[in-house]
Order: sequence, then C-alpha cells, then structure tokens
Amino acid sequence: MVCTVFKIFALAALTASCIVAIPVDKDMVVVTDVPNVTFPTKEGNTNQRPQISEMNIKTNVTNRFAQTTVTSKVKNHATKSQEAVFFVVLPDQAFISAFIMEIDGKNYTAYVQEKEKAKKTYEDAVSSGIGAAHVAVSARDSNKFTVNVNIEPESKAVFYLTYEELLERKKGFYELVINIHPGQLVKDLNVEVDIDESRALSFVKAPQIRSGNEILKENDELDPRAQIDTPKPEQAVIKFKPDYEKQKRIAHGLGTKEDEGLSGQFIVQYDVERDQEGGEILVKDGYFVHFFAPPNLKPLVKHVVFVLDTSGSMYGRRIEQLKEAMKNILGDLNPEDYFNLVEFNSNVKVWNLDAPEESTTFPNDDNLWGHPEKVHEIKDVSFPPAYPVKNTTINKANKAVMEMHATGGTNIYEAIRVGIHLIKLRQKRVGNNNIQPLIIFLTDGEATVGKVSENEIIAGVSDENSIKIPIVSLSFGDSADRKMLKKLSQKNFGFERTIYEDSDSDLQLQNFYKEISSPLLNNIKFTYTPDTVSLTRTDFPILYQGGELVVSGRIPENVNVDKPIVSCFGILGPVLYRPKVKKSVGQLERLWAYMTVKKLLGEKETSTNATEIEKKALDLALKYSFVTPVTSMVVVKPNSTKSVDTEEASSSPDYAPGAPLNVGFGGIALSRPFLSAPAPQYPLLTSTLAQQYPLATVLPGSTYQPSYDRVATGFAMVPNHVFELDSDEGVINHTEAFSTTTMKPFVVPAEIKTKLPWMETKFNVDGTLTFFKGHYTLGLNETSPAGLDCTDPQSEEGFCMLVKDCEILLPKLIDEQSFKDYFCSIENKFAGVCCPKKK
Repeated sequence: MVCTVFKIFALAALTASCIVAIPVDKDMVVVTDVPNVTFPTKEGNTNQRPQISEMNIKTNVTNRFAQTTVTSKVKNHATKSQEAVFFVVLPDQAFISAFIMEIDGKNYTAYVQEKEKAKKTYEDAVSSGIGAAHVAVSARDSNKFTVNVNIEPESKAVFYLTYEELLERKKGFYELVINIHPGQLVKDLNVEVDIDESRALSFVKAPQIRSGNEILKENDELDPRAQIDTPKPEQAVIKFKPDYEKQKRIAHGLGTKEDEGLSGQFIVQYDVERDQEGGEILVKDGYFVHFFAPPNLKPLVKHVVFVLDTSGSMYGRRIEQLKEAMKNILGDLNPEDYFNLVEFNSNVKVWNLDAPEESTTFPNDDNLWGHPEKVHEIKDVSFPPAYPVKNTTINKANKAVMEMHATGGTNIYEAIRVGIHLIKLRQKRVGNNNIQPLIIFLTDGEATVGKVSENEIIAGVSDENSIKIPIVSLSFGDSADRKMLKKLSQKNFGFERTIYEDSDSDLQLQNFYKEISSPLLNNIKFTYTPDTVSLTRTDFPILYQGGELVVSGRIPENVNVDKPIVSCFGILGPVLYRPKVKKSVGQLERLWAYMTVKKLLGEKETSTNATEIEKKALDLALKYSFVTPVTSMVVVKPNSTKSVDTEEASSSPDYAPGAPLNVGFGGIALSRPFLSAPAPQYPLLTSTLAQQYPLATVLPGSTYQPSYDRVATGFAMVPNHVFELDSDEGVINHTEAFSTTTMKPFVVPAEIKTKLPWMETKFNVDGTLTFFKGHYTLGLNETSPAGLDCTDPQSEEGFCMLVKDCEILLPKLIDEQSFKDYFCSIENKFAGVCCPKKK
C-alpha cells in the first residue's frame, strides 16, 4: 500500500519552544483529538490560529512511477511570530527528492548530502547562528520528514515537497494512498492524480475514504465522489476538491470532530490491460523497464506450512485474533493444496489432525533455556504428513487451532527448521511434482529459547533451506523483531509484513493471505541481450496472482532490446514468454535509478560486501537527490536575529498537562506557553537515545504526550531546529536539538542494588529499563494487580506481579535474559514477572 501522511503545525516562537511528540507507526498514524484553544496575550488580544489558506496535492503517474508534489500555504494572522513545522511521514517505498520553503518571497531549496556530511553541514550552520534542519533516514524503515521555520506576524510561508515511488501491484490493481490530516477545515483543498500509461486502463476508481487505522465498513458518508475523467484509453484524471460541507461529512463518517476537517486517506486504484505474451518492455533515452504479469493463468498447487507463535506473549486478544484469522485462511486454501499446521513456543508442535494426541513435539526437551548451542537431531523424528485440503481436514485443523493456548518462550530457529523439514519430507516421499512450497511464519516477539542470536538464526535457517523455500514472515505487533525477520525472509526468498495489533488484526491477516494465496509461476528468470547493463533484479522465486514483476536497466541509445525471454515454471511445467518492446510514453531514467537504489539497499542488508554496495547506493542517491538510508536532506533557513517575546506563566490560562495538540497534514496547532506547574515525566524513552534527548521522542503506537518547558522548576529547552530520523529505534530523534539545564536523573534504589545487582546499570535517566523495546519501569511505587494470570517459562501458571512483590522469584532473576524469560506486562507500562502461585 502506498501511504503518505503530512503534518504541519505551528508553535509560538517563545524563548524556549514547546516540542511536540507525535505517535507514528509506519503507515498507521493516529491523530489525537484536541479542542481548538486560544491563549490571551499581554495586550488582551488572542493569538489567532494560523490558517492554511490553500493545500494542493498533485500526483503524476507514468509507467506506474508516481511523483507527488505537496504544496501547503500557511498564513500567520497573529501579532507575533510563530514557528511552523512541516512534518511528513512516508512509506518505505517512497524517496523524498525535493523540498523548498518560500519565506518572504524568497525560496530556500534543500539539498541532499551523504549522511555524515549533512550532519557536519548542520553543525556548521548552527555554530554560525543560522537555524538549520537536518532530516535523515538511518535505516530502511525510516520514513519521517520534519522541518520548521519562523513566520513573521501577518506573513505567509509556502512549503513544497516532492517524493517519488513505484506503485506496487497487489490483488490485481495499483493503489495510491494519500493521507490528509489538516486539523482544520481548509477553504481551498485540492487533490489531483494524473495517470498516463502505455497501455489502456482496465479500470480506475476512487473508493471510500479510509481512516488510516482500522478497516472500516462501507459508509456512504465516506464516498469521496471524486471526479474521474478518461481523455484517452491510457489516461485518467482524478480530482478531489471537498468543500467545507464535504470535509465535515467525511469527518463525521470517520468519527472525528467535524470542525477539525477531513482526517483520512484518499485512495486511487487502477489497472492496465495485460499483454498475453509476457508483458511489455518500454524503452526511452537509453533506459528500459519490463512489466510482467501474464493474465489468465491457473494457480500452482502449493504445500503451505503455517508456523504459528503460541508463546506466552500471545496470551489474550492476540491468540484469539490469530484463531479467528486462521479459521478464514484455512477456508481459503485451494482444493488442490496441501498443508501442515505447526505451533511453537519453547518447543515446536506439529499437529496430527487425525489423532491430535499423537502430534509430534520437537525438541521434546524441558531444558532448552540458556542453551543456544544445543542443536537437536531431526532426521529420525516421526512427523505427521502434509494433509490434502478437504472439508474433513479443514474442520480438523480448525479444531486444532481452537485448542491452541499461549504459554512458554519463543523458539524461532527450531520452529522454522521444522517447517523446512516438513516440506523436505513430502518432496522426499512423493517428489517435487512442481508443487510450490511456502512457509508462513508468524511471531509477536524475539527469540528467547534455543538460538537467540540474529546472525545464528539467519545463517542456520539459510543453511537448512537448501531447496529455496520462500519464507514469508509476519511480525505481529510492536514487540516482534522486525529487523531480524526482514533479513531472514530476504535471505530465504520471501518478505516480511507487519500485522498491526488492533481490533482488526484478524482482518489484516486474512487480507495479507489473499495476496499470496495463489502462486502462478515460480523460478522466473529474465534474460536480455548482452547490450543491456545495470540491470535491477532479474530472477524471482514466485509470481503471485494479482501481482507483477518489474525489471529495469540501461541500454545504449539506438540499440534495440532484442529477443528478451522470460523463462519460468507454471502448472503445466516449463514456460517461455517473449515480451513485446515499445517506446515509453514518459521518461524512465528516474524509475531506473529508484529501482536500482532500492535493490542495492536491499542487497546491503545480507551481503558480506556491504561497504562497496552502500557506496554504489550512495553515489546514485546523491546523483538523483533521493533521501535514503544512506543520505540526508539539509535545509538551511534564513538567519533571523529578530527578538521574540516570551509570555509569563501567570498570563497563561490553566491548561491540563498531557492534553494533546491538534496536528495534521497542513494542520496548525496552537503553541503551549510556559506553564507555572512542573510538567509530568513520561516513561516514553528508548535506551540510548533517551539518555541524550529525554524530552523529544516519538514512539510507534504510543500515546502522545507533549513535553513542556519547565520554568518554575528551572528546566527549559532551546531548540536549534534539527531533526534526525531513526526508525531502528522507532523514534524521531532530535539530534543535538536542545540545550538543557540539569534534569534530576532516576536514582536506583538501594534494594535493587542489593537484590538484583546486575540491574543497576540497566536504567535510563527516566527510570525505564534499557533492555526492552517497550518502555517499562519497575513500578516501585505502584501496587501489583490482583489475579492477572500468566504462564512462566516452564509452562506453570502464575500471577503477573511487580518484582518488588515477588520475593520468591528473585533468586532466579540472575541476569537480563532470565528477567525477560519471566517478564509480563502490567498496564503496558510496568515490567512485571510471572510469580508462581502459592500451592
């Protein structure tokens, strides 16, 4: 899904500005509700809320390559300066390629540098007194952009941002998603999407507005009623211009406040007519692109092994949603298919559907904890066979799923190893017969049993997977080790997908399975003449129904892409396709550059020659001004020496600490003046970054909590306007952004030092524990809940309690790993332990 969220809000330019933390979770963005509040100034007037006078989003799609430009015009009606912040969240597949700010009639154009050089440029700008914004992506998953600028009284600012992406075909169509969250009604709101393809469009539509979070039911109020024109068979123009009333109607349908305007996703879906002979190759100016999605193919027979995490962390809603999803997924298996049902926690269980009591547990060992070096022999173990898809076997599988319960640890390596072994067994017994093997692996956590090292798991699985079985990994919720799962799947011919933990998690699982339920071709290889160079990926393990494979490359001008061949295997055996070649309707160079950078960045993750590959990606990203994991964008702003008034705390009305700001795409939020009361401390910080920047953190899926300027308590922040993006940590990390006075750090209690001495160095300055991805404290001043059930590593039942209330377990909590083994969450903020029940 292509998904972009833009947020712009204004903060009063005080001596120490209020910095806002916004929860971001990749494509899923939650915008919190806030009343529109104004604060009186010293003169008795009000700070008028800055207004978005005009917002335009224009997307041009040519050859499936989308270039989007966002223009947001903002006016500061107040009698004093205000600071506007332009905040953008992008999907993994999008690269920002241009950003311009227009201030007082002058343009300030951003430029792209290598990451370290960009950071140095920022530091030089700050040291010379110039406000600067440093925007960087430090890992593949980073997709956030922030820049801020001071707007003078009664003045305007215009922001222009361009990003580029290749639309991916899924479920039989391309989908462009634009998130719009202005936070206010916008007088002139315009969205236009122009499509110009080389083949006739088979359909174009703009379905109902989405919330961006949970999947909504059909609702007439959410129909955008977009204008769709098709001037030519290959072209379409889609326009969406909601007036005030339509913005209110959509807001009502989404369940948001009508006076805060539209807050949702505008969608465009389309597809093109397909060529029967192996797709189309488009050529122009020395570049080519090959789109391959042959129609009318029967799906391959597949042997799918479902490997499902039923460890203790799946307890409650997670496992219930998994059961609900599996009920529907099992029902969607094709009649010719085969399947195995595997669940895993500390051990791995392969279900015998005919005699459940005879199901095989492997390794049947109660002494797995803390022994990663122990590898169990598997070849002589008797496992149930693969089951054909019949009403009887599906009914039995559903009963088995219903009997699953959450307990124990997470033995990832042995679970996948068993899945691979089951497929090998069937191939050994009956032969390959061109049956497509597939492992669907779902987990919600990190490995805690057996092999726990990322490198050891990936290397071990890859060695076992000699027959190149695609492993598709599903990361369920925020605790899953997405980084490891991405590498594991990429190394093993599959991919990783996140399932967000919400009320519709079961629907997400079902929708995902539909994307991969019908493989059409496998072992696909694209072959071109020797004249073609700089090719992107040319071999693929599977083409799924409704999907598309894309290859791009370079070729000398005036040289034809002669006799290209696509070889693969279909349901009837080997197949050869000879695609047609034609001239492209649009430029192809940037599409090729985009695909090549993506390819190199992917290869870098699993290559032993990562440095050389990264250098190639860097050179190309710099040439085409792409903001990527190896480059940054630098914005140097006007050098303003104008003094800014501060507001006394006593002149500010009472305002509840913790109330969220109204933020959104093009949206403006009022600033927080200084507060006379000290601000609350929120345990929202990640391990190392939290110690450096304890007041400016964004956590995916966390509840938004603003940071406050603390005047009465002698605590203040002065922003230098720099934002460095780091999604490995899952935060927007405001690098070198604040000078602060002393903050009283968390003091480790003497009792912890005495009873759990290893833990003394495991605290952040705010009291959160460093070794969890979540942000947990020990709750030293809290009371343990009553009757909160849990299961310990030995599968014994217990009560989840605060550590201080479970003296009996302290001798077993000898290090970080043992604490993780017994860990249970209390109210999603306290690190409890599974305390044995008294017998």
